Amino acid sequence: MNEQVITTIISTAGAVLVGLGGMWISTHQLGMRMDDLGARMLRLEGRFDLLMEKFYELDNRVSRIEDKLGISPK
Repeated sequence: MNEQVITTIISTAGAVLVGLGGMWISTHQLGMRMDDLGARMLRLEGRFDLLMEKFYELDNRVSRIEDKLGISPK
């Protein structure tokens, strides 16, 4: 084989290895970020549920006050 062909094969193989390594690292980072996003979404959902519970309690209080004052609901 010609020396240039061997050099080309070795260079191409090195480039392929570097490319595959880069793709593996990118995929790993993307997976970690997706897991982090999922955890954040769960925390946000919990906060939203708590907020809705507080609004429900407030609505009940307002309804009781309206009932005591004789105000009809809209």
